[in-house]
Amino acid sequence: MFELTAVTATIYSVLFACFYYTLVCIFKKQILLLQPRKLLYYISIFCLFGVAGEIFVNILYTYIFHTPLWEYRLFPAHNGDVSYFFIFVWGELGFYKYINDTAFHRFTPDQHIVPGLIMGSEAILLEILYNGLFLLLFGSYIFYYLPGNVSIFSHLSCLQVIPFYFLVGFFTNELINQQNKIGYGRCLYIILPFYWMIIAALIV
Repeated sequence: MFELTAVTATIYSVLFACFYYTLVCIFKKQILLLQPRKLLYYISIFCLFGVAGEIFVNILYTYIFHTPLWEYRLFPAHNGDVSYFFIFVWGELGFYKYINDTAFHRFTPDQHIVPGLIMGSEAILLEILYNGLFLLLFGSYIFYYLPGNVSIFSHLSCLQVIPFYFLVGFFTNELINQQNKIGYGRCLYIILPFYWMIIAALIV
């Protein structure tokens, strides 16, 4: 197993993203050209909804069931509701969504439910791979789900988190549709700093 540090965890996340990008390029038999501004927007909104949603959902779940739904083991913040590593955890999901939208998905602006359903199901599979491979390499979970209801993948994910991922998929897709209409020009210099100010206020 590898020594777990901020550097090795970062390298892991970058290589994970590069590996998926390479697989998609091989499958499509072409090099996917990345649009930096658009990619940054995807990563930013997923980080925003991820951090805000995790804090809200875990606090609400704890209030109702008297136990948290998950706890972060990797650089935890706010009693384990979120992680200081969020930019890689949720950024990874934003990158994944960006690549899939570029290479596979052809959602139309009038599609609202289907993108959320697809994102919800894909996010479960992605976090099992992301968290599971990390566990194999470093001997530690990134995040640990307390319910054990997905068979051998228990604690890597759980069924209760599916509605949360559906909502993240729905709202991020709506924002992406709106931004696509506006474009990714100078308006991003106003939107993105505002998003990251909210993220910073939540995570600090």
